[in-house]
Parts: sequence; structure tokens; C-alpha cells
Amino acid sequence: MKLIYFFILSLVSFTSTFAQNHHTRFENIDIQHYIFKLNLNDSTNKIEGEATIQIKFLKPQKKITLDLVGLNDSTVAGMKVNSIYSDGIPLTFKHKKNQLEIKLNQISKTNKVATIKIKYNGIPADGLVISKNKFGERTFFGDNWPNRARYWLPTVDHPSDKASVEFIVHAPEHYQVVSNGSLFEESNMENSIKLTHWKEKIPISTKLMVIGVARFAVQNNGIYEGIPVSSWVFPQNKNKGFIDYAFGAKSLKYFSELIGPFSYEKLAHVQSKTRYGGMENASCIFYAERTVNGNNNQERLFAHETAHQWFGNSVTEQNWHHIWLSEGFATYLTHVYNQNFLGEEHFINGLQNDRKRIIKYANWNLAPIIDTTISNYTKLLNTNSYQKASWFLHMLREKVGDSIFFAGLKKYYEDFRNSTALTKDFRNVMESVYGSELDSFFHQWLWQPRHPKLTVGWKQKSNKKIKLEIRQTQLNYLFSFPLEIEIFYKSGESKLEILQIDDWSTVATIPVNGEVKLIKLDPNVRLLFDELK
Repeated sequence: MKLIYFFILSLVSFTSTFAQNHHTRFENIDIQHYIFKLNLNDSTNKIEGEATIQIKFLKPQKKITLDLVGLNDSTVAGMKVNSIYSDGIPLTFKHKKNQLEIKLNQISKTNKVATIKIKYNGIPADGLVISKNKFGERTFFGDNWPNRARYWLPTVDHPSDKASVEFIVHAPEHYQVVSNGSLFEESNMENSIKLTHWKEKIPISTKLMVIGVARFAVQNNGIYEGIPVSSWVFPQNKNKGFIDYAFGAKSLKYFSELIGPFSYEKLAHVQSKTRYGGMENASCIFYAERTVNGNNNQERLFAHETAHQWFGNSVTEQNWHHIWLSEGFATYLTHVYNQNFLGEEHFINGLQNDRKRIIKYANWNLAPIIDTTISNYTKLLNTNSYQKASWFLHMLREKVGDSIFFAGLKKYYEDFRNSTALTKDFRNVMESVYGSELDSFFHQWLWQPRHPKLTVGWKQKSNKKIKLEIRQTQLNYLFSFPLEIEIFYKSGESKLEILQIDDWSTVATIPVNGEVKLIKLDPNVRLLFDELK
């Protein structure tokens, strides 16, 4: 989903309050479109909002429930709803426990689409970050992941409910505004106020709906297949920023050719106040302000966040617990990007570094990649979701072969483009392309904790054979996998053997052609494992 500076995780606990509310999407309504009109000012942090929401009813309903953080007795922050209308008729509502319950004037009919208008105001406690950038200038940046849109926008704040969106922002004229989609209008109004209107016609999740309001220097970085690419940086560091942010068109072109057509109207790379290293908002990626340093070293970050435009944004995990479909994909596709542009050695080094990190992480965390016990969703931003999930994809690629693997990615994207998916959906696609079942493979690496911990012992009694024993020493969970073994002779030559490991202990007699010097496991870096000496 994003590259995160992991020390922030210890500082963030706000989502636990809401985590119990939405493990699955609302099954009674489907938001079709949002229009958010926002008034921002420089005298206070209070915003004035008007949300126009088109809602499709999937079942007959007497009421609608939306997410919106309200005022409480312990803080001045929170949103106060002033009125709600539908077709000019006022609706009654209750706003309690950060849920906005709206009573309909009559029971809705299945598949009917209704429009409601909500007027509200308040100081966002989160979600819309109103602060100063590193140059001391006031800024406003949306930062919604995982479910923080509710702090400033009335929504169904869950990744499974996708809708098109418009932002109409009234702000002092010294600001520029960037958002999702394409720019529809920018007009100077009375009293030194500027109106900026952005439209995103492709349905996206609320975690990706943002605005960025600041003083910007903007550079056009080219057009690929009709998609304009741009850099938005603070003017005080624009020369360094335009150098550091120059990778946008390159990664857009690469992933478009590798996976499929880009879904959105533009791609903007924005220096911001996001708490993450990068946040992949649809068509409008936000990067931490410190990513501008003039060292031209942000290409990996840009590749990761751009890869999310396909996986995480267009194909969105239907539930937070399947975040590996976003973060694991972006992490592995960054390695694939490096493999293409920097070579095989760089690719292998990246995988080896990730493997070391996974082994270290597993020393204290025994959870599987898909961990449905987590209710504070920020804790899903961990080594399992990123590096271990990336390694799963690497092993899947090794199992099925390059052509099938990338054909599977393309089909998965094609089938679920601008929609949502779960792990079973990806597995079904890969099985259809591979032509064989993958359920056991998916289960042992995604749903089962730990990884193989191996010991190897061997004896040579003649120059014609050696006896080899591989033991799995991890607790409780048995793994099945092919293991490459390279046998090195004292003569300087070597040979490669593959053993199928299916049990706690595997003994094999291997023919050799001379005196053996040493044995190396997994010489081509194809298996996630830890070798115990």
C-alpha cells in the first residue's frame, strides 16, 4: 500500500477504536459517487463541508449508516452535522459513536439510486492533516489510510466500497490544489478565494481519496499513452524536487507494458505531509516531504508507489487483512522493476536482503501473512505484508514459470480492474492460467505461519555418491517444496541437484563424479528458508 517509515507504527493507535466496526463491506448500500465541497481558511483549522452522495440500495432499507467522526466531550476536534437533505426534503439523523445514521422518508427499493446532501463542519482530528511543511508554510493534505477518511469526509470508509469522486475546494488564492482525477475548473472568486474542482471518474476506495493544498512548483514530466505525468513540490526546494521526482513517466510506462493499461486520468507525484514514506492515492501519489533531497535516489520508492496504481488502487484488496495483495505486489514488482533496469545481481541482492529481514522478524512474530486476528490495521504494515508476501510471489513465479506468472498477473488485473478482490480470486486466476491447483501452495505460504528452518548433513564414502540428509527444524508446521542443492567438487567444478522436500527428514543418495568440497542450499535464491549451521 505504501512504503512506511516503520517507527511511526508505534505512534499510531487511533484505528483500534474503529477496527471492530467493519470487517466486511456494508451489504445493504453501494456508494456510486461522492462530491465533496470544502471551504478552507488560514484563520482556523475548521473546515466547512458539503457532501453530495449518490447511493445505490442493494436491499430495501429504512436507514443509511455512514462513517464520520463526531465531536465528543474530551476534544474540540470532530465533525458536526448541520443538516441532511434528499431531493430538497430534510432527513432526520443521529450522529453517535462516529456513525452517522440517516433515516429515510420511505423504505428504499432494491437497485434504486438516491442522492443525499450532508452539510457539516468542524476541525479534523486526523485524515485531513492541517499543519506546516518543513519551510514553515501552512498546508492541507488528505492522509486516509487505513480508515481515516471518516475524520473529515462522510463515507463508507472501507476498501471494498469504491466510488467515483469529485473535490470542489474553496481556499485562499495563494494555494494550489491537487487531487484525484483530472482538473475540471480553476477559478478566482471574490475575496481572494480560488475555486479548484477535480474529478475522478474511476471508482476508488476512500483510502485513496485526497486533496493536497499548498504552495507548489509544478513540472510536467511527459505524457504516456495520453496520461500526463507531473511533479508537485514545494517551491523552496523545487530544483532538488524536480530532480528527485523525475522517475514518474518511466515507471508508468514500464508497469503499463508489463501488466496492463493505467486506469486513471493522470499521474501526479506530490511532496506532502503524509506520515508515510509514500502513499499511493489514486492518480495523485503523496510522498513524505523529506523525500526531496537532491540526491536522485527515490526511484525505488517511485516504482513501489506507481505499482500500487495497478495493485492496491485499481485492483483493491476487499478487506484490510488481504493487504498483501497490495503491499506484497508493490514490493515484488519493485524488485522486478530493478531486475529489468538494474540487472539480475541487483534483483537477487534485494531478495536476499528481504529474506534476512523476514527471518529476523519471524524470531518474534509467528503470525501468517494473512492475519485475521489484527484489529488495529496499522499493524498490518509489517514485514509479512511487504517482504514475506513479496517472497511468496517470487516463489510462485519460480513454481509456475515466468510466462505463466506474468500472464496470470495480467489476467488478474484484467479481471478485477477497478474492482476489489480477495486472495482466493488471485489464486483462482493463477490456477486457470497454470492449469493445475495451487491451493496447497497458497495455504502453506500465506495462511500458515513460519518458514522452513533447515539443517543439512552429508557424507561421502566414495567418489561416486554422497548421502545427504535435510531436516526441517521449525516447530509445528511442515512445509513442502523443491530445494536446489549445488555440489562443489575440490576440482573446482560443481553440479546442481533438486530434491523434493515433503517430510521433516529427507534422506537422499546422490551420484557424484569426484571428491566433494561443500554443498550449498538454494544457490539461485528461489526459496524462503533459514539454514541453521
